[in-house]
Amino acid sequence: MSGKTQKIILINPPLFFSEGIPNSLDVSVPPLGLLYLASYLNKYTKKVKATIIDVAAEKLPLEEIFKRIKQDKIFVVGISAMTPQLQGAVELAKFLKEKLNDKIKIFLGGPHVSADPDFINRFPDYFDYAITGEAEKTFLETIKALVRGRKIARLQVGEAIVDLDSIPFPDRSLIHRKKYSQRESMMFSRGCPYQCYYCSRPAIAKTVRYRSAKNMIEEIKSVYKYCHGRIDFQDDTFNLNKECVLGFCEAVKKEGLKLDWRCNARIDLVDEELLCAMKGAGCSLIHFGIEAGNEKIRREIVKKGQFANKQIYKVIALCKRYDIKFGGYFMIGHPGESKKQMEQTKKMVLGSGVDLLGLSIPTPFPGSKLYEIAKRRGIINEEIIDKFARKELGEGYVGNYPVFVSEKVSREYVYALMREINRKFYINSKTLFKKLEEDFLSPKKLSIDVKDLFALILKGVSSRKPYVSKK
Repeated sequence: MSGKTQKIILINPPLFFSEGIPNSLDVSVPPLGLLYLASYLNKYTKKVKATIIDVAAEKLPLEEIFKRIKQDKIFVVGISAMTPQLQGAVELAKFLKEKLNDKIKIFLGGPHVSADPDFINRFPDYFDYAITGEAEKTFLETIKALVRGRKIARLQVGEAIVDLDSIPFPDRSLIHRKKYSQRESMMFSRGCPYQCYYCSRPAIAKTVRYRSAKNMIEEIKSVYKYCHGRIDFQDDTFNLNKECVLGFCEAVKKEGLKLDWRCNARIDLVDEELLCAMKGAGCSLIHFGIEAGNEKIRREIVKKGQFANKQIYKVIALCKRYDIKFGGYFMIGHPGESKKQMEQTKKMVLGSGVDLLGLSIPTPFPGSKLYEIAKRRGIINEEIIDKFARKELGEGYVGNYPVFVSEKVSREYVYALMREINRKFYINSKTLFKKLEEDFLSPKKLSIDVKDLFALILKGVSSRKPYVSKK
């Protein structure tokens, strides 16, 4: 076996398959994690050749996936899944095992198994191995061992790479680039040290690492002709290290690059110096996680930080001064949140000058503190997760995955308030234009967002959320 190059396919599953046909929501963003993984394998070993299947983007039915795997004589299949993709991952693995039996080894990776590592043991007939956390280095060593015919552990913890510059740029020739937004997805950093109660991200990596500005600029140059400098940074928090961000912005100006980029950032790590530098380097939109208009809820429940409401308004004003759009993420229905406190969130959303809105109800994903709170209330547990994965709660994520609602209010009240906020926010023609103009580089995303905006205006609820009824 060790004398020839073995083939590996890394698969991004859809949310679910309906009669073998993939179903998903937004396929405008390529599977960046799998691109990094495949590129790393292909650079650091000649023993294997890794390729990628993005099932929803390619609209591949189960039978077509099987045919490709059989035809290419695939050695290993790697499936990466977030919690909403569990149905697609499980059904795909089950289908392949039934067709190929022990002729193929299936790995599970990604956010869900990283936060819920026992999942691999609860589905032993479908998945042979799992790697949690960042997988590049560990998966490489594991594949080398399998090629040599050695035994490996069923569950492994991925070793995070400290030097991000040692990771090759994502090989975008492995995907059908025209199927995605023309805005290029990139990452400047990895890891997040914060413990927001709704987030399972720390289960993947807490230690923050940045690429060098030189390395980042080199990647931008390599794809500039394709994306024309339009970039979406997928970092959890782009501005964790001010000096690194300032260094990047200075490098952009020094190289004379004309960019239009967007990112996620924290309110309490922003100041005028940073915003001025980011704007000068081409930043056009920043998404901020605010989560609640009530300071006590935000600090004591969400654990979002100690910043006051006046700081939020100050940053909004600064963004307007520098012509950077302000995207705000909010939630209503936090544990212990009262009607009065939710009304404060409503007031902030509608009266602060936020340009783009993401409004949610807390959703308990494994690995988060919210999951443990919801588990104690009997809202969710591993058995419910498994029922969801097997479609026993219904087909698809929307309307089936459990959500959390404050014990101080009724579910009906929270949903009604969400409808009211969304309608009042999106009924504004300027708001609609701001939202839609972000999507012009991706016809698919534009189509999805138009549908979603109609849902927000007519129904008052996003068509993509788990708490939306499918009926």
